[in-house]
Amino acid sequence: MELFVNGKSCGIKKKEKDVYHVSWRVTFEPGTVRVVSRKNGKEVLSRELHTAGEPARIRLSADRNSIKADGVDLSFVTVDILDRDGNLCPHADNLVKFEVDGAAFVSGVDNGSPISSESFKKSERKAFYGKCLVVLQNNTAQGEITLKATSAGLQEGTLTLEAR
Repeated sequence: MELFVNGKSCGIKKKEKDVYHVSWRVTFEPGTVRVVSRKNGKEVLSRELHTAGEPARIRLSADRNSIKADGVDLSFVTVDILDRDGNLCPHADNLVKFEVDGAAFVSGVDNGSPISSESFKKSERKAFYGKCLVVLQNNTAQGEITLKATSAGLQEGTLTLEAR
């Protein structure tokens, strides 16, 4: 594997037998980190990470496109705080407020923080490392569900699901 920081190689390392990762110690520089994995000299995989800018917008991603209209089915919606280029902002802790229109309601919220004392039952949650979660529950009705997520200074996120 070869690691690049802003286009400059930090060296090539081989994975040791029975060790499942390779690591480098590098000094932080804003920009792009890229890792390239090779097999027999041929590139088989590469990944890039980019330094995030300031929080700019909210992205919502549901675990599915539809839920059962049975009053108990749930959809787990991941909330990401992104910069203007679409990079996750790992230091974002914005308070995100949720509004639901249609055949569901907010059943719960979370952010994964082990020290948060926020209620799991409110329609808002602070992001933790740029992420939080909202759980939607069907209200026994069929039809469209629209979730809107807002936070001061950020472009809102919206998502549409269907209850069938």
